[in-house]
Amino acid sequence: MAEARTIESILIADCGTVFTKLLLLERVEDSYRFVAQAETLTTMNPPWSDLGVGVVQALEQLEQITGRTLYASGRLITPQQGLEGVDAFVVTLSASEPLSLVIAGLVREMSLESARRAAAGTYTNIKAFLSREGSLNSPQETWARTIRDLAPDVVMLVGGVDGGARRPVMELADAIALAASMLEPDHRPTVLYAGNAELRPQITKLLGDITHVEVVDNVHPSADTEHLGPAQNALEQMYIEERMNTAPGADALMAWSRLPLLPTATAFSRVVDYLYHREGQPSRGVLGIDIGAATTTVAATFEGRPYVTIYEKGIAYGPLSWIKEHDVAALLQWIPEEMEAEELLALLYNRELRPWTAPQDPRELWIEQAIAREMLRSALAVALPTWDVGKGSKRSEMMPHVDPILITGGGLVHMPRPGQALLVVLDGLQPTGISTILLDVNRAAPALGAVAGLKPLAAAAALEAGTLVSLGTVISPVGKARPGDVVLRMRITYEDGGTLNVEARYGDIEIWPLLPGQKASLEVRPNHHFDVGLGPGRGGKVQVVGGLVGLVVDARGRPLTLPDDPDRRRRILHGWIWDVGG
Repeated sequence: MAEARTIESILIADCGTVFTKLLLLERVEDSYRFVAQAETLTTMNPPWSDLGVGVVQALEQLEQITGRTLYASGRLITPQQGLEGVDAFVVTLSASEPLSLVIAGLVREMSLESARRAAAGTYTNIKAFLSREGSLNSPQETWARTIRDLAPDVVMLVGGVDGGARRPVMELADAIALAASMLEPDHRPTVLYAGNAELRPQITKLLGDITHVEVVDNVHPSADTEHLGPAQNALEQMYIEERMNTAPGADALMAWSRLPLLPTATAFSRVVDYLYHREGQPSRGVLGIDIGAATTTVAATFEGRPYVTIYEKGIAYGPLSWIKEHDVAALLQWIPEEMEAEELLALLYNRELRPWTAPQDPRELWIEQAIAREMLRSALAVALPTWDVGKGSKRSEMMPHVDPILITGGGLVHMPRPGQALLVVLDGLQPTGISTILLDVNRAAPALGAVAGLKPLAAAAALEAGTLVSLGTVISPVGKARPGDVVLRMRITYEDGGTLNVEARYGDIEIWPLLPGQKASLEVRPNHHFDVGLGPGRGGKVQVVGGLVGLVVDARGRPLTLPDDPDRRRRILHGWIWDVGG
């Protein structure tokens, strides 16, 4: 503990798929502040094939910004001496390839679905599902051929509640054993068994001499119980060992670091969990979204339990494959002017070829915002079934009550106006009730999550020192009405004693002035059976804080629907953009 108290400066490297960011955190008087940051392209792939090259390039930028010497004789200078070096260095990493995974199981709606949700908790790419369901005869040769041809990093075997099905699970295990024996020893997949606990000795005996086997708790120990944590932790550890620690240049970074390399999603989840405990509101959860170039991370905490979902598509890498699953019309519906599918696809191909570029004109910006909306919607659809929200009152098709909502990632942070970022979040996530939308303007949340493993007080102090900026408080009434009907009336009482009586109509976004940091008391009176998080038709008094956009009422209804008529839809989209100042 004595050593930890001597840490005056911490350098954090966040190595993403496209960019590598360095953030310098220093002790200023009795607290910690971010004092400088630098960014360069990630250099894990050819021609550099060394993560350290990008880190060193960013270090050189940081030296120019701060006037300090941080790097000499081929290594980072530690500890700090005067204006040279830093006391500690930590690394988060999401640039590594995801684990390739084949999931084998019995019932698609039970064990296989649970395994899919467990895999979504870390960086994985599911190549195939092998299912015994619906087959009178066991297609073992087909299963074995699939595994042999795909040669995944991991085969996750699930199926059978504890004490339940045995023979179908062993048939799958036989196929895995056959496939592994046909591969070279260095290319045989690790088998992660998370099925019927009574079969563990047989599975280990069958597969242990052929390949490495890891056994964890059953993902479905009973018909009505899902238990994902052990399988998620095992997959994350495999990702760290097989991908992160073996990434080109990772050995040098680990030699400099005070802590093991940490997955970016895990670090981000720590910050979301901290916000939950800071808010002290167990009746509602906290949500965090990180839209990266190649992945979208959804982190949430409900009733003290954290959840992480990694959706393997991002703002640059993924839209083209997403279109194959959902159709190009799903993106075109968000464009406020007429656009041909060919133009949109051409821009997406160019974006994937040059993921470091930024939108150059309004049409490119609209496409980027449309992608962000759909990545949010798709990632949330994967994450939502994994949450046990308890008192969060989850509706099957809607977002549970969460407050605050933390947003990070270059796709949102770099939007020209705060209203544009807010509108994308509202369209993509469709929050319900009353939520504060926080924007991570320095994209520092994952870095602070990593710092928390070294010096928690430093991470907390930096988080409270303006790293998160409020876009505003959003009230999202849930219910149905005719367009134009008044669904909510409010009396806003400002800190200076001034009052404002306002109302919101169904189908509109309304914004009233409430500056960043400014507090106000709201007397909320929803009409009919609309719910603002206080119960259907119930009003009350709530305290809110302003933001860059202000106090927002999103009365467009949940779930949000767009008109089928193209001209009417574009007029409405333009109106929403105008309403938020975009």
